[in-house]
Amino acid sequence: MGTLVAETICSKYFWDDVENVVAITKPIYLMTKFCDGEGAKMGEIFEKMDNMLGQIKDITRGNKYEEDYLSMQKIILQRWEKLNMPLHSLAFALSPRFYDIRYLKTLAPGGVPRRAPNCYREVVVGVMEAFKRIAENLNEEKTLREQFATFHMKKGVFAMAPAQVDAVTMDAIEWWSTYGLESQPISSSSAERAWSTYSYIHNVKRNRLNCTRAGKLVFIHSNTRLLSRFNQSYEDDPFKKWDIDPDNAYEVRRLEMDCFRL
Repeated sequence: MGTLVAETICSKYFWDDVENVVAITKPIYLMTKFCDGEGAKMGEIFEKMDNMLGQIKDITRGNKYEEDYLSMQKIILQRWEKLNMPLHSLAFALSPRFYDIRYLKTLAPGGVPRRAPNCYREVVVGVMEAFKRIAENLNEEKTLREQFATFHMKKGVFAMAPAQVDAVTMDAIEWWSTYGLESQPISSSSAERAWSTYSYIHNVKRNRLNCTRAGKLVFIHSNTRLLSRFNQSYEDDPFKKWDIDPDNAYEVRRLEMDCFRL
């Protein structure tokens, strides 16, 4: 066995394979790291996925793994279909920099021409599905579609030169705070709180709950916390605003926006 290990390590072909595997998995690793980082991520995930596939295609072009690219693409897309949801499409479609003319003139990794979000059929379908879930009635859903058309066709305030210049230089939250009323989560803290709640409910000593039961308890606990924000005690008691970090300006602002929307 030792001889086999030594021969493998000293083999040039082994290290060539290692180099190829590392190069192919690097875009996947960077994509995963990007999603796990801080900042406004949801609006960029769709484009990052396309870029990742293009980078893998560029890496495999001309080497012995070129014929395996379609198999890799199929595996990645199958995973993406499990994770993708209408909200990803909506966030992508509402990211202003992806409509910039100069950006659209560049080629994406893999040599594919870039397209505006509203030119992707699956994105438009996702946006319509998101509107259907968000709207309380058909009139509100119609209003959302009209406002989306105004945005991506750059009408009204979106046609102003400052709005189009800032679409490239500002992040999506700053841009919408200036020219609109949209916002999105900028960290994974919400998901982390859900997992923290789950670990509180389902732990080593209390481990006989099935997934459905545990999920319902997490849902109830999380929404009870949200409802408690509308009690006067949440503003006046010694333990006021107990569920947010007072030093985190974003969490404080998000709390204000949530209360404003509700």
